[in-house]
Amino acid sequence: MKTKALLALPVVVALAACGPTASLPPGSPVAGTTPQASAATPPPTQATQTAPVGRAAASPAVASPSPSPAAPTRPVGATYGVLVDVLTSPTHYYANEVGIDGRVWASMVLDKRTPISSLSGHPIDLPHVSTSLTALYVLNGDSAVVSLRVPDGKQTLASHLQVGPNMEAAFSVSPDDARIAVSVLDFGRSPVHVTLYTESINGSNHQVIFESDSNYVWPVAWHSGLLVLAHAYGPFEEDVAKAAPGLDNPYSAVSYHIVDPVTASRVVLMGSCTVSGPLSPAGSGCIQGGTIDWAGNTAPWSTTDWGTVSSAAAVSPDGRWVAAAPPTNPKVMAIYATSGNVYTYLDGPGLRDWAGWLDDQTILTGSYTDPNWTPQVANVIRGGIVNDVVGPHGFYAARLPTDIV
Repeated sequence: MKTKALLALPVVVALAACGPTASLPPGSPVAGTTPQASAATPPPTQATQTAPVGRAAASPAVASPSPSPAAPTRPVGATYGVLVDVLTSPTHYYANEVGIDGRVWASMVLDKRTPISSLSGHPIDLPHVSTSLTALYVLNGDSAVVSLRVPDGKQTLASHLQVGPNMEAAFSVSPDDARIAVSVLDFGRSPVHVTLYTESINGSNHQVIFESDSNYVWPVAWHSGLLVLAHAYGPFEEDVAKAAPGLDNPYSAVSYHIVDPVTASRVVLMGSCTVSGPLSPAGSGCIQGGTIDWAGNTAPWSTTDWGTVSSAAAVSPDGRWVAAAPPTNPKVMAIYATSGNVYTYLDGPGLRDWAGWLDDQTILTGSYTDPNWTPQVANVIRGGIVNDVVGPHGFYAARLPTDIV
């Protein structure tokens, strides 16, 4: 794959070709149709159990030119998933922008955070990326936040986080690109100290709104003008591992606190279940089965779903579907309806890995645990082609543009 290095920004952006495809097998109610990036065709009103989806073997990626006037232009209104790969390199991580057809539109190579040593445990690896309505924001090193605009692929140094030695930070940019919220964990103090601040994206209007030595939270989204904080059991990987669900979403969260971005006063607690999978316009999946909405209300789905094995669960934007590994076969990704019936299923990365919904029908699967897992994009409701994402690996971290507003 050819790449083009950008001066003054230590990241690389490249275009790649589409991966190989597979189709739903005979016997599926939607076999042989071609998926489209559209919700014009409504999903079936009843779930029907189907045979598993097969996948095509991966083949070498076909290189395409570096960005140029002749490069393919992005479709207007297109949706992308962001795959973050932290397993391939000990010193760098990769942020890959994948289209609904499996095409890799951009691949960014970024410096990992400076390793921190602590006698108390292994410091948690906080989220690396954030998305707005117009851009992908990525952390480069300990403190530089670089933006990649959706319309034109332009990169800029968007912000600089206030991070010192033995510190680690996570951030979330507001949907309108105007504000940024940042949590800084200071591992040089005992107990570890967290500071949460907000400011304008240009660094002005800086305000510390929360500090603690025991309640560890970091921003992961903005919703209805409020700040969404992931709450974890503690600042170390050993704390997160005390409850497997803390490993089953991109944020190491067991619950979400929705707070006023000026005072940090809590407005809603999404904590009546243990949250699972990426955030969605419908709320979040629950590791025990069911879902939780933005008002903190839970809805049971069935008594025999993914909750019986606590597999990672991702709820669709419209709240009608959940993607999760079923108890009968953890090697597949089942698509559950609210009735608890399985509508269809395809190859999956395992119990601890989640999918991301690019729209109400299409999922992108990745893996946080398996560096050899080949991500795939599939319209699991309408059916048709399954696109393997050739080249990039990683876990689903965010949708671009964000659908959490």
